[in-house]
Amino acid sequence: MEKTSLDNFLKLIGFQNISFDDFWILGNATSLSGDTGGKKLEFHRGPLLYALVSFLKPKRILEFGTGGGYSTLCMAKALTDFKIDGKIYTVDRVGNNEKISRLYQLPNDKEPRKNKISNKEIWKSIAPSEWIDKIITIRGYSGIVMDTKNFNSIDFCYIDGIHTYEGTKHDFLSFLKVASNAFSVLFDDYIDRDFYGVKEFVDKEVEPYFQLSLINADPNKDLKKFLKTEHDYGMIYFNHQSEIPAIKNYDDCDVNAFLKKYRNDDYRIRALRYNLEKKIPFLKNIKFKFYSTNINYFIFISYNHILYIQW
Repeated sequence: MEKTSLDNFLKLIGFQNISFDDFWILGNATSLSGDTGGKKLEFHRGPLLYALVSFLKPKRILEFGTGGGYSTLCMAKALTDFKIDGKIYTVDRVGNNEKISRLYQLPNDKEPRKNKISNKEIWKSIAPSEWIDKIITIRGYSGIVMDTKNFNSIDFCYIDGIHTYEGTKHDFLSFLKVASNAFSVLFDDYIDRDFYGVKEFVDKEVEPYFQLSLINADPNKDLKKFLKTEHDYGMIYFNHQSEIPAIKNYDDCDVNAFLKKYRNDDYRIRALRYNLEKKIPFLKNIKFKFYSTNINYFIFISYNHILYIQW
């Protein structure tokens, strides 16, 4: 695995003097987190995604984990600025029209504010219609979406959905099944952290088959300090081109069995979450990251909440 700084990687793909100002405006509106006290911890992924999309010129982008739409809008900006005839398919459990409580700061705001607001409302206030026309939002758990939607010839995939080992594995393998012969992937959140499995999955099941770059996406160490970890925060990138589909690196039976189980669990989780929210309405405002399942229990986790359910 080749390690590189964000600046060096941007220079390598031809972006030496990229201005971060526009990305900070987008980040303030879409990516502030009340859990971190409004600190701007992960904004550097915006310029990285913008540069990658500008460089690769993908026609079809698949994103797991829309969130507030920061990454989505940065990629849409690149498609528009460089006149790339492409589309972004972005998947998230929370719908784009759904109002949720969040911290955000619009360009004319002096301070961040907290309010219930939808992605659609925020995007309309900060993004040109040309950007939004590039985006197709898909509401749902990724397992259910990939089980029911038809994608083909995806050129670029950004994986920033459920950060567990199993969730990352599902999103990656699901992408490989619909990838074009020439494609690129960017994994977010390659870091040793409780309940996160991105690093472990990449180390065990991706690195043996692909030539990876580890990009330090936390140059000021802000996220490292916040998480109180000894490990640097990074993003994993690789480009692949072959006439043989990349999914052939993995055993067909193992892949299909894993995807079937994971997707069945997603259907169970959706039903469980729906019933829980009917009985406990405040859960609608908590974006849990599903962590673990067993025949006897579920565990849901967010920054500040752990919900354990035993059958």
